[in-house]
Amino acid sequence: MKLQLNSRKWIVGALMPLLMLSCRNDENEIPECEVYVKTSYSEYQTLLMTNSAVVYEKDALYPANFRLGYGGILIFRDLERQIRCCDLSCPYENLRSVTLNVKMPYATCPECGSEFDLTYGACNPIKGPASCGLKLYTKIRDTGSYILVTN
Repeated sequence: MKLQLNSRKWIVGALMPLLMLSCRNDENEIPECEVYVKTSYSEYQTLLMTNSAVVYEKDALYPANFRLGYGGILIFRDLERQIRCCDLSCPYENLRSVTLNVKMPYATCPECGSEFDLTYGACNPIKGPASCGLKLYTKIRDTGSYILVTN
């Protein structure tokens, strides 16, 4: 029994530095902001295709009840055919005014050059100074005629 307890402590001790390195302390997190987006029927049809995306930018006009997170919302269907959603703000820049350019399956920050891989929905950085992935929103409901994202 004592050997099991010591081996668990060793495993936890070995994994903690890796977890701490996954995001630098000097890199800002995207703040919590309200999200409410409901796709139109045509946007829903677009998102039926693998590797497709719909972008909701902060400066565009949407229904009054829409809430677009911190820097805007990206809804996409990854290569596993899963609907995913993330914030359009770069976690390295952490500014509402700096939003990612999306060309599936990648999103790129125009300021720092960080590139994020959207292929399988993790949205992790693959180039540039960003060491944290994009802020994900996981409350996604597919009704068969629209997608609803909330938090």
